Amino acid sequence: MNRTRTVLSATLLVAVVAAPLSTSSALFDKTRFVLHLGAAYFAFHHWDLKPFQQGKFSAGAPGRTANLVKGGLALAFAAHEVSVARKVAHNSSSPLLQKLDGGLNTLSTEMSTVGARLKGGNLNPADIQSLDTDTQKFGADSAAAGQPIKDVPVAIPGL
Repeated sequence: MNRTRTVLSATLLVAVVAAPLSTSSALFDKTRFVLHLGAAYFAFHHWDLKPFQQGKFSAGAPGRTANLVKGGLALAFAAHEVSVARKVAHNSSSPLLQKLDGGLNTLSTEMSTVGARLKGGNLNPADIQSLDTDTQKFGADSAAAGQPIKDVPVAIPGL
């Protein structure tokens, strides 16, 4: 467990230090891509998909309004992170990232749209299910391009 935290911390440190120094053909494109996309998926999964599946967005659920607002803000953050990941992929010289670039624009736009609806208190269950389907499709596209995405649970202290 300590080794995992050390590796994760080192990866984050390298990404934070390297990001301002990078050019369009950055050395750490894949690392930056994964960090941004991972943050987006975590926000969507933790504050949108799970609460939706648990019925926290349903009419009459305790804390429904707060959960909808949190979900909307999480999707706005996720859309931003997907957009950043898309820019990294678009500007990268990596053939893998260039293959994955196309699917991210739609995902970012859809996250922004659904996030705005949630912040406004409007929930269409089909929107959340559609986003889940889109994230699964992106995972399938990544596997087809030669890089399967594995969900690796990492404990984050304090969360």
